[in-house]
Amino acid sequence: MSIRSFFASFCIFGFIFFNLQELNAQQKTSKTFKSGDTVCFLGDSITHGGQFHEFLQLFYATRYPNIALTFFNCGISGDNAEGMSYRFKDDVLMHNPSHVFFMTGMNDVIRTLYFEGQASDEVIIKRKNALAVYKQNTDILASIFGASQITPIYLTPPIYDQYSKIEKENNFGCNDALIECSNHIKSIANQYDATVVDLNTPMKKIMDRELKNDSLFTIIGQDRVHPKTTGHFIMFHEILSTLETPSVVAQILINLNQNNRIKTTNCSVNELQVSKENILFNCQENSLPFPFTKAFDTALRLVPFQKKFNQEILQVIGLDKGSYDLFIQDKLINTFSAKQLNEGVNLSNEFNTPQYIQAKEIMNLCQEYRKTGYQLRAVPFIAFKYLRDYNGPDTLKNKKIFLDNQLKKIEGQPFYNYIKKSVHKYYQTLPILDSLKTRLNQIEHTIYKKNKPRAMNWSIVRR
Repeated sequence: MSIRSFFASFCIFGFIFFNLQELNAQQKTSKTFKSGDTVCFLGDSITHGGQFHEFLQLFYATRYPNIALTFFNCGISGDNAEGMSYRFKDDVLMHNPSHVFFMTGMNDVIRTLYFEGQASDEVIIKRKNALAVYKQNTDILASIFGASQITPIYLTPPIYDQYSKIEKENNFGCNDALIECSNHIKSIANQYDATVVDLNTPMKKIMDRELKNDSLFTIIGQDRVHPKTTGHFIMFHEILSTLETPSVVAQILINLNQNNRIKTTNCSVNELQVSKENILFNCQENSLPFPFTKAFDTALRLVPFQKKFNQEILQVIGLDKGSYDLFIQDKLINTFSAKQLNEGVNLSNEFNTPQYIQAKEIMNLCQEYRKTGYQLRAVPFIAFKYLRDYNGPDTLKNKKIFLDNQLKKIEGQPFYNYIKKSVHKYYQTLPILDSLKTRLNQIEHTIYKKNKPRAMNWSIVRR
């Protein structure tokens, strides 16, 4: 029954007010985390400078606003399983984590051992030895997890892009080695009955599919190693698909053909008023939509994130044909046809809703959190990687002499300038270490202060 015919049957020209019992299926909480959990991300440069943990923080802050989680980036560029085992106590356990995401492999396999063409027997032996050492050290880390109260979440290494025809030198066969690493990580997880997220397989499937149309396509950066935003979003999507079940931001169904029956998911609707030309109600959503920038466009084409995890549906059945303006808090959001509203519109695609704008603020805070966390990593990066063998006096002056000598040893190497800049950042960061930690706590506090959805007035007005 349409708005018009509904009112004709009652011969009333004002508003009809309904106090109806809603069918309100509230969304369950996270399957994996509870409020107060501390989550560390242990890895190499893909974690150290990466975004996937930022996206996870943003998702949990917007989807489950009443679950306060603390995230720590514990990645170190150039690290491997042996290095992670060495620094685990002082770099990870210090945070007293409830969960640790663990990902390594890209450096363990020693990428320079792989190349196009025939490998010598000596190289083949070195490849096998590198994999054996990787398995030995990941087994050690698994035993550390097993002996602790920490819940590990194993991530297989993401792909090395040996498939694209981009110009960058190709360490061909490297991803085949990473697939072997992935299989070992899966066996460890199975042995300890732990959660494992396979990143390599779905990333390779996407590459295989897209390369059929574009030989230069890549979800990894131009160095074939480090994913950019697209790759990190795909990693995030795979992690989320393993840790959580598909869920909606919110769902509102108003059926005018069934006495204005309301059905909601993860939100509550009250004060419904239906007139000849308007539908008015108050809505309290329990979550915020996941926000985007243009940088996500390619990733959203490649994975079904919107369908699985970002549905904010408004559906009105029984409207007369025509166009209808949607207002939220007196702000025009968009104009929809009766057909669109009958089928349901996904408001997470509307970037001007108050709830979306609120989510963008949380996004900006999560970006700032990641950048601040990255600044903090300047100290452990040098401390655990380039001061590891230092055993002199605990003074900055003596450490500087040692680091200067370390830099001289690698002068002329491709990574020399990066390490030199990192040493400089180490000196810059040391005096402000405490203030950066304070800032990280402040950002986290602000996230959980500003991420609470607000009750708002909605109106659907016939044009």
